[in-house]
Amino acid sequence: MFDKILQFFVKLLPPPLKKLYDKFEELIIYVYYGVLTTLLNLIVQGISQKILDPLNIPALDIAGLVTWDSIKVKTTIATSIAWLVALIFAFYVNKKYVFRSVTTSRQQLWHEVWTFVSARIGSFLLEQVIMNIGANFYSEDGQTVTNMLMYWIFKFMAQVVVTLANYFFSKLVVFKKKQEPENKIETGTETE
Repeated sequence: MFDKILQFFVKLLPPPLKKLYDKFEELIIYVYYGVLTTLLNLIVQGISQKILDPLNIPALDIAGLVTWDSIKVKTTIATSIAWLVALIFAFYVNKKYVFRSVTTSRQQLWHEVWTFVSARIGSFLLEQVIMNIGANFYSEDGQTVTNMLMYWIFKFMAQVVVTLANYFFSKLVVFKKKQEPENKIETGTETE
């Protein structure tokens, strides 16, 4: 459905813009689906945060090394739920529409899945760090999100950083195009 919407608008482009689209097609399609993935992430994050805010979730102490107040725990849970939903959507659209990766075996598919998930775990941790740094700025009482503007500023900043990191991971590692073997040059002597 989303690809048909994009193609509809591409057909409406005047020739100079169509030429530009053709030149940067992969990047434009990645940005298009990245925006959809980000919107999905933001919607799920907002819904999750709204559900979690009124709940009495205790602070978390991890082996005396790290202590998270209630707002950081809630932010981490909401961010995790949003990340998981966006991850599933992003894998599908990146594989099918952006990088047009074709796998011929389950082994290849699982390799893509695991490298994609592994790369996204790295960017997920980066997003968690940004959101938890933000929690220090948008929570006045340490219990609830009291400054929604600051919350969403940090969420958008995290999404920009994560989107850039994910593109490079996907392009260079996960859906890396396999090079065609070059024609082998035979070094033997020919007989006439």
